[in-house]
Amino acid sequence: MIEGSVRELVADIQSAADSWSPADRIDAIAELEAAIGMLQATLNVEAATYVDQRKVADRAAGSNVGLAGRGAPVEIAMARRVSRATVDYQLAFTRQLVADHPRLLAACLDGQVAQSAAKHIVHATEPLTAERRIGLDAQLTDLARELTPGEVRKAAARAVAAVDPAATEERAKMARARKSVRAVMNGDGTGAVVALLPAEQALACWQALDHTARGMRGDGAERSIDHLMCDLLVERITGQAEAADLNLEVGVVVAASTVLGYDDQPAKLVGHNGGDYGVLPAGLARELAASQSAWARRLVCDPYDGRLLSMDTRKRRFDGMLRKFILYRDGTSRRPGSSAPIYEIDHISRYADGGATAAANAEGLAKSDHLIRDLPKWTVRARDGDAANGVVWTTPTGHSYESRPPPILGWGNTSKRPPSRRHSGSDRTVVELYRFPLPVEYAGRHRRRTEAV
Repeated sequence: MIEGSVRELVADIQSAADSWSPADRIDAIAELEAAIGMLQATLNVEAATYVDQRKVADRAAGSNVGLAGRGAPVEIAMARRVSRATVDYQLAFTRQLVADHPRLLAACLDGQVAQSAAKHIVHATEPLTAERRIGLDAQLTDLARELTPGEVRKAAARAVAAVDPAATEERAKMARARKSVRAVMNGDGTGAVVALLPAEQALACWQALDHTARGMRGDGAERSIDHLMCDLLVERITGQAEAADLNLEVGVVVAASTVLGYDDQPAKLVGHNGGDYGVLPAGLARELAASQSAWARRLVCDPYDGRLLSMDTRKRRFDGMLRKFILYRDGTSRRPGSSAPIYEIDHISRYADGGATAAANAEGLAKSDHLIRDLPKWTVRARDGDAANGVVWTTPTGHSYESRPPPILGWGNTSKRPPSRRHSGSDRTVVELYRFPLPVEYAGRHRRRTEAV
C-alpha cells in the first residue's frame, strides 16, 4: 500500500542525485533525516493505534479484558522483523508522547525533532506528574528543535530538576529498582556478565576484586590484574576453586564432514536450553570438549543443510533426549522474529487433537510466545508436516510468518559438497555419514560424557 510510493520517492531521489552539487547533497541529507524522523513518528503512532484496534477486535471475539490485545505487539514485531522487546519499548514511549507531549509529537511528525531526542525528553520527564510533563512540553520541544539529542538529554534533566527537585530523587529510586543481571555473548568465544546495580554496590564489587587481584600480584602471581579480577569473579560466583574448573553442560556442535576429516567448519557452542552462544573455531571447540570438568554433548549435523536428525517418541511430554534434541534444533523460540530462550515445548498439532509427541510436531517456545500461540484466531502449522522444514504462524489479521530452525552451526556457515572422489556421489552416502562411529580421539578419554545424536 505504501511500499510503491516509497520506492518511487527513492527512485526519484537517486535519479536526481547525479546532478547535485555538494551543497545540494548536504541539503538533501538534512531533508532525508527529517523525512526519517517523520516516518519513525508515524510508524510509532500507527503501531499504538493498531494495538487499540486489536483490543477492540479481541473483545468482540470473546477474549477477556486481560488477554485482549495481548498479541498485538507480537504481530507488529513479526511484521517489522524486530524483537518484541523493541516494540514494547516503542509503544510505551509513544503512549506517553501522545498523552503528555502534544507539541513534541507534532514536531516529530513534522520532521523537526528526531526520535532519539524525543525519547530523551520522555524518559527524563517520566517521574513527573502528567500536568508537569504537559507544562514542560513547549519549552523542551523548542530546545529539541535546536540541540543535538545528547544536549537535549542534559537539558531535559536540568528542566525536570528545576520544576520538581523531588523528581530527581524519584528517578534514582526507579533506576535502582531496575536491578538486573544479563549474559551477553560476543560470538567470538567470549561473553560478558552485565549487572545493573546500585552505584555503591557496583563500586564495592569492583573494589573488592581489584584489591584482591593487586594483592595476588604483590604475592607473585604472574597473571595480569584484569585476568586475576575475571578469574576471581567466576570463582566467587560459581563457588569453584579455579575459574576454569566449571561443572556445566556444554553443547559442541560439529558437522559430520568435519568429524570425518573432510573439512574444518567452525563449530557452535550451545547452552542447556539450546541457545546459540557463539561460533567456535574447530580447534577451540575440541579443546573445550576435552575439558576434564565439562560435560560435553556432541551433536552431529548434516554438513550441507545444517539439520539434526529427527527423533520420535510416543510419550505425552517432550522430555529426555527428545526434549534436548528439540532445544538444540530450534536454538531459540520458534515464534517468528523471537530470539527468546526456550522454556516450553509445544505440540504444533495439539496432543488433544491427535498430534504426535514427535520432533516433527514440536516447536520450542518462550513462555510469553506460548501464551500468544493460544490466543484466539492465532494458528500454527508445520510446513510439509515437519517442523524441521519450517513453522508458519498466522495472526488474526490473516498475515502469515515463517520461522525456520537455524542451521545447527548457525546462519552464515556454509559448506560445499566434498569432491566426488571422496564420496560415491549418492545422497545415501552423505546420509550414512551420521551412522559412522565418531573418532575415538575426538570422543576423548577425559572425565565427561559424550553423546551423538
